Amino acid sequence: MSFLFDKRAKKIAKVVWSVVAIVVIVGMVIFFAPGLVNVLA
Repeated sequence: MSFLFDKRAKKIAKVVWSVVAIVVIVGMVIFFAPGLVNVLA
């Protein structure tokens, strides 16, 4: 469990969480507002 306290591992975890959050947000926008995507495309 020592990898949780490693500086580099913490940075990687933060990047992974950011990517997951962005994917979820984009997915929700596409799912709930398909008309919006058609306007932008």
